[in-house]
This record gives sequence, C-alpha cells and structure tokens, in this order.
Amino acid sequence: MARNNQSITSENITAWMACTGFLFPRNELELACFDVLYKDTVIDLTGQLIDPEIILGRKPRPIVRITFSKPPEAFEMSPLRMVARKGGDLPQHILDKMKKNQQKHKDNDSGSQEKEPE
Repeated sequence: MARNNQSITSENITAWMACTGFLFPRNELELACFDVLYKDTVIDLTGQLIDPEIILGRKPRPIVRITFSKPPEAFEMSPLRMVARKGGDLPQHILDKMKKNQQKHKDNDSGSQEKEPE
C-alpha cells in the first residue's frame, strides 16, 4: 500500500482545506487537486433553481416535505419489544451482557433525591 509522507502542518493547512473543498481553491494547483479528488462527483440540479438570496440568508429556506411510501407506523415493533422484555431467542452471552449492564446501573444509581434549599 502506498504511503503519503506529507503531513498537515500549520503552514499548509489552508492549502489542504482548499484542495479538499472546505475552502475555495485560490490557485491552479489547489484547483487541480480539487478536480482530481472530486472528478467522479456529479451534481444534478436539473429542474431546481439556485437562489442566491437564500444562500446569503436574505430569504427563508423553503420547507422540504418528506413523504414515505409506507407510513412509519406500519412497521411492527411488538416482536422487538417482546425480545427486549423477555429475552426470547437471544443467545446466552447476550443475556449475560444485559444482566451485567442492568446490575452495573443498579450499583451506580444513587437515586434522584433533590436537596432542599436552605
């Protein structure tokens, strides 16, 4: 495996950030590095308008509605709840870990007693 011997220092951190896209590239070398890193990235903005006023924060961002093909309530949680409560069909080492974890929490629990103000 090839190894990169260049390290990031305080002198070259800005160039690294420009090459990786965290800052705008300032010269041809940084732009070439950026192009090599992100040559396979495709940004498809067909049908979308870019509004500079939204980017600059002068206009509010539009509300994005997310729709699900299947409502989240349709997912059945009861088998998972039963396994969590009764430990059905779980390997013994997982049950042991659960018991050990519960015991550890009981030992560390000092209670939630509030102190009265003086």
